[in-house]
Amino acid sequence: MTQHSGITKPALRPGDIAMLQAVLQGWCLEKSCGMASPAAQHVARELVSWFECGIRDQHKLSGLMRYLQVDFNRSISTKPPRPEPLRSAVNIGETSGL
Repeated sequence: MTQHSGITKPALRPGDIAMLQAVLQGWCLEKSCGMASPAAQHVARELVSWFECGIRDQHKLSGLMRYLQVDFNRSISTKPPRPEPLRSAVNIGETSGL
């Protein structure tokens, strides 16, 4: 087991990695997505996270993957979207016809 920041995580064994890889390959096949794509990398991180939280059943992990929302039209970014600039009340009144 490895220890990081006071949290103990189980070590991934070859069988665990093979199972996680099989789940990811199934997801990629279902979504017509390459294994090296940003979406697949995002999903792989989620899979490992779920595994580390104790979800070890291949069928349960595969089921969870169906509910994972990945936007294929936008690149996956770790940065939050930039908020739109605030408009003054004068500008709002001008554009709304008030």
